[in-house]
Amino acid sequence: MTYRDDRDADRARITALEAELATANKKVAELEGRRDQALVLASGGALTRADTAPSAAKTWFGAPLRLALSKRFEAGFPTERFEDLIERIRSVTRDPGRSELLRSSLTWWASAGHQSTGPFTVVTVTVKEGLTTLTVTDRLGPLAGALYGGIGGGVGGGGIVAPIAASIALPILAPVFLLGWLGGIYAGTRLLFKRTARRRAEALQQLFDALVEEIGRLAKP
Repeated sequence: MTYRDDRDADRARITALEAELATANKKVAELEGRRDQALVLASGGALTRADTAPSAAKTWFGAPLRLALSKRFEAGFPTERFEDLIERIRSVTRDPGRSELLRSSLTWWASAGHQSTGPFTVVTVTVKEGLTTLTVTDRLGPLAGALYGGIGGGVGGGGIVAPIAASIALPILAPVFLLGWLGGIYAGTRLLFKRTARRRAEALQQLFDALVEEIGRLAKP
């Protein structure tokens, strides 16, 4: 085999490796995109997310400000068993919450106060014309406000003295120092919010799956 043959073989191997790497990177990007969209990989059939539309808040904050999971069952849940669902909710969330029972619907709210960061979980079960609809939601707006207001406003604003002091020594680099400081605070706060939102989404998914199991077990066509 000549030197030219060896070189051509090496080029072929490099081309093949580059193609494999591109394929792997594409798969990773797809998985990351799915995970970022849902925060957690949703389970269960006929599952829909109420926050699939593009959102400026999600882009800037790092996660949606509202989480929602829903499922419609082609069967009617016995309304006299609503209390069983409430007990299941309390068992999973470890929160007595407060509930409202109507003739054909159930609504349960978490105990979190308006001044807290949540969770602000709301469970709604509606039975109508032989169909049962389950919706579970959580609001992340107060959490985002607390993190971005507390860390961004407190640490970012209060600690800006450091880059300003550095700018006095090197005035020409003042924009770099200031933008670097504010950018770092924003990136850190965004990451923290995204991680916390993911934990809230995982808890919401756990509750949702438990209720899907309970409703599926008791609902009758």
